[in-house]
Amino acid sequence: MVFANKYHLTIIGGSMMSWNSCYAFSLVSSPKTTNSFRCTPFLNRVPVSFLNAVESNGNDGGELISARADDVQSIQALFLRQCDADGLMTKQNLEAVPELADLLKEGDLLPDELSDIWNAAPKFPCDGAEEKIDVDSFTQIYRDIDDLFEDEDMEEDGTALTSAGGESESSAVSAEVINGDDEAAALRVRDEKELETVFKDICDTAGLLSREALMGWNEVKLLFDDNLLGRNEFDELFDQTIKSPGTSDQLDVEGFLSFNVALDDLFEFDDEDEERAAAVVEEVSQVKPVITETDLPAGVLFSQIADNDFLVGMEELKRWGELQDMIAEGDLMPIELQNIFANVQKADGAPEKVNEDGFYILHDAIFDLFENDNEDEQAEAEDPMAASLEAKSNLLNMLADLQRREGQSGLECSDAVQARIQEAAMLVEASSNNLLAQKDIQPADVAGSWDLLYTSSGMFRYNKGLTGLAGSVPNAEFGGLKQELIADKYLFEVKYVERIAVKSAPENSFDAKVNGDWELKKSVSLLTGAPTVIMSIEPEKVEYGPTSTRADHWKSVRSMNLLDISYLDDDLRIMRGNTSTDTIFILQRSK
Repeated sequence: MVFANKYHLTIIGGSMMSWNSCYAFSLVSSPKTTNSFRCTPFLNRVPVSFLNAVESNGNDGGELISARADDVQSIQALFLRQCDADGLMTKQNLEAVPELADLLKEGDLLPDELSDIWNAAPKFPCDGAEEKIDVDSFTQIYRDIDDLFEDEDMEEDGTALTSAGGESESSAVSAEVINGDDEAAALRVRDEKELETVFKDICDTAGLLSREALMGWNEVKLLFDDNLLGRNEFDELFDQTIKSPGTSDQLDVEGFLSFNVALDDLFEFDDEDEERAAAVVEEVSQVKPVITETDLPAGVLFSQIADNDFLVGMEELKRWGELQDMIAEGDLMPIELQNIFANVQKADGAPEKVNEDGFYILHDAIFDLFENDNEDEQAEAEDPMAASLEAKSNLLNMLADLQRREGQSGLECSDAVQARIQEAAMLVEASSNNLLAQKDIQPADVAGSWDLLYTSSGMFRYNKGLTGLAGSVPNAEFGGLKQELIADKYLFEVKYVERIAVKSAPENSFDAKVNGDWELKKSVSLLTGAPTVIMSIEPEKVEYGPTSTRADHWKSVRSMNLLDISYLDDDLRIMRGNTSTDTIFILQRSK
């Protein structure tokens, strides 16, 4: 049977062996220099479909395969050209890979660097004394080597590693060793081992994982709950992940690892993403704002919400903030508004809109419904500051009592308590003391040191804090979080200090620190359409004890990366999830 015009499929034992979970095809060399495939059992499998990538391009020896670090098929095809008859590779085989041999020859890759990466990679259990790796370890090594290099002039669609003899638009690749790569490689190995352990817990007895089972994984459920991952995004990731051989909708451990890599990529933003996000914000900012002032004269209100033809329809009424509040609070039913609007004479040539005279009639008819309901509003209007201070005092007393009873930040409080805190926070947000209703918030208004009093974030609760260390250190618990925002002309830096309290041995308690950059962005709420101020944080480094690592390896720190500021005064700040308003963070300025 001829395969790809250059290779033959060897039939073992007189009959063709069907693909199953225990066998994979590996490339071997026949005595007659004809390449052939044999079926060999080894732990980590290569799907048959990947073998097409090893077809030569017409030369007797075959063209050199150059693979991007993110192109798994090409990397596995490269492995198949160099591995032995058992589908394994020694360090000597690795050094003979043309791309790596060229890097070693040119001095771009040092032997010590290759040895460190080889030693960090998992080895395949062999009877012989010589260490060997399988295709998965080779993929990891290939990517770790790629991570050593950073080409400042590389185009967006450039290759990850330049092959021997390969040409690029620049005459030479300028690369530098990235600080912390050895640590990054070790972290990847650790993460993969942790994920393999998770897989064993959630897979079925056949070692496979269905779409439904993956959706039930706590990590995915938390992303759903915090609206950081949509169902469509999940389905797209799952559909694009290579399934276990012989199945159409089941993942094996390799597929599970690939799914997690793709999931992490969703949260990595490049310059193009930032530009697209800025364009969206700019586009949204062109939308006419909601008129939030109350008790405006009908004529003034009409001039602010009318369209370019000086007419008002149901669409324009959505910009009348006071009216929308009546509907949201249940004081005015949508059907009541529709009935009133239907009874008002429409403008000539516009059967669905009213002119200024018609708007006066509509305005008066709406407020006539509330003729007898003004006593409470009048009492509140007489002393709005007192009402604001009372709402704030009630919220702070509630949080202080919660901390005495249930510990830091209310991580263990019940749903009923969460609902009461949400209600109290909404009263504070709506109070007249909110700086957001009085001025444009500037970085100087929020700069300083803040203590976290409470959060309802599902991700924060699941990880028992910002870093997740309180959940992984034995006998430890979350001991509080301090956020310091630094703002001057050129520097906008954020520093978190999270206390990890060890209950059984307080002297072993320690601080975990996270630092990064922050900024304020003006936007429009996706849920209410009202103007909003977003605090955007990009963590860079996590430090605890002697350990220091890049923050992009810590999924838990994302819980506070993008939040709307919903209330601000001199010593209290309330923030809500940008796409999940039920997620709330309440911070008080440090004393």
